[in-house]
Amino acid sequence: MPLELTDIDLQRTLFRFLTKSARKGEPADPEAARLRFPVDVGAVDLAEVADGMQATIGEMYPEAPNLQSLLGGASDANLAAMQHFDWVTVGIYAFGLPPTKTRSGTPESSAHRALKEWAAANGPILGAPSDVVGVTERWFPSGDESDAAFIGESDALIVEVRPQGAESHELQLALFTLVKMRAVVQAEQRLNGRVGTVRVMLVTEAKPEVSIRELADELEVELFVR
Repeated sequence: MPLELTDIDLQRTLFRFLTKSARKGEPADPEAARLRFPVDVGAVDLAEVADGMQATIGEMYPEAPNLQSLLGGASDANLAAMQHFDWVTVGIYAFGLPPTKTRSGTPESSAHRALKEWAAANGPILGAPSDVVGVTERWFPSGDESDAAFIGESDALIVEVRPQGAESHELQLALFTLVKMRAVVQAEQRLNGRVGTVRVMLVTEAKPEVSIRELADELEVELFVR
């Protein structure tokens, strides 16, 4: 039974990726965008997905800069306009996407963002499968997104990160989130007739306390202190 994504799933995933580039004022890498989608979905026509995404944005927010142009042909003026536009509100109301939040309800910190980007870029250090490029915010059929992920044809590594200062309850939440995403990837593998190893890892910037280390052992979650 092949895994299928709905149009809205595809549009949400592409929107999240493109708005990252928009906030930086940079063109998007189409190949990097494709890596956000599960490999079992097959070839994703980014142009078609972008058309549907942009149609929704244009209907609800006609003043919005053209995100679709990030995939090719964005002007300097359009890139500059994208950096200052309120994409969070567009995501909430056009695609039903909550803003990225921590457990405390505050926006994602620059430290968290930097750590997950480090994790995605350092697969060899984390022992990730060698046949895949790491990505941040990889979409899962449960609606979750990992901080970083390395999903190969057989083996996978899913990563959550918590920067310096994370409290114990935040680390515990991350451990159980990883357990959930591991189960989802294993289910994806079964649906697509594949057998592989799915590892999960919590990356922190400080050694967790004993209770968190013991819980990680029980849940078979690897810990890595950067």
